[in-house]
Amino acid sequence: MAIDYYKNKNAAIINLNRPQYLNTLNFEMIKEIDAILKDVETNNSIKMIIFKGEGDKAFCAGGDVKSFYEEKFTDSNTLRKNFFYEEYKLNYKIRTFEKPIISLVHGICMGGGVGLAMHGDLVIASENVTFAMPETAIGLFPDVGAGKILSNLEGDLGLYLALTGKRVKTADLIFLGLANQCVKRSDFEKIEQELSLLEKEEDMFSIAKDLSIKTEPVYLPKYVNDINNCFKFNSIEEIIEALRGKNNEWSKETIDLINKMSPTSLKITLKQIRLAKNMTLSEDLTMEYRMSQACMNGHDFYEGVRSVLVDKDYSPKWNPSSLKNISDDIIDEHFKSLGSNDLIL
Repeated sequence: MAIDYYKNKNAAIINLNRPQYLNTLNFEMIKEIDAILKDVETNNSIKMIIFKGEGDKAFCAGGDVKSFYEEKFTDSNTLRKNFFYEEYKLNYKIRTFEKPIISLVHGICMGGGVGLAMHGDLVIASENVTFAMPETAIGLFPDVGAGKILSNLEGDLGLYLALTGKRVKTADLIFLGLANQCVKRSDFEKIEQELSLLEKEEDMFSIAKDLSIKTEPVYLPKYVNDINNCFKFNSIEEIIEALRGKNNEWSKETIDLINKMSPTSLKITLKQIRLAKNMTLSEDLTMEYRMSQACMNGHDFYEGVRSVLVDKDYSPKWNPSSLKNISDDIIDEHFKSLGSNDLIL
């Protein structure tokens, strides 16, 4: 089973059990988690939900996007429609769930894993977390409500993470406010046991304090001013120009990251993050569903998945291949209403 579900005293435990695939979410797992939450909702003996991931390498490395690539070579488009629809509904349910949801996050936490963990109420991170929203590298965009999550970060840190897919570690995750506490991975079982005994949800925030590890952010604080100065603009071209003006090691690294990404993804992600700032999560997810379906009907997503996950040559042939060839019409197409096919929350 890809999902282990069991009750531990007052807590419902949802364990992602697909370690050979870094606990990536497939459609069946999304539906199963949704069914579990429906059951828990009306079970008065359960006070909280705890998410965790099996194995040493990952909490959850994202969605099983390779399956969409494979579906392209069939006559079906059902999975591409239904996966995003049900995943985004699950993200919204987690955010609005009446009982507290806690995530014990270790190793890789990216994409769909961020959607599971960071719409909840408490994120307890191990000392070895690697966080990223790397979707622009596969012709997509930071989804699962990441438009809202990232746009809420200080200044333009969220846009920086969205465009570059920069990987950051536990200490920077806490600095960003995306994780509440850091503890040793070896203490997760003890924390689960203590959480499961709680009668009052307000006590959950103090459980990990005695076991918490002091962490010093090693990356983001050094570059906050540079990030905000360079990513405050409303076009990718202006952002790149500002980075060139810095002409330091960080700016050169950042330009290199941006240049690897799908030009279309860069443009639509910039618009997404700017719009999401003034949206509710529901509005953001509706927008992201429209974007997802436009990407599924385009070229770059399949080319990105081929390059990174199938052939692993890391040499995608984007189309359009440069920023200058992306018109406003191409961008706007990703934000058009789907009418009766829009996401309904």
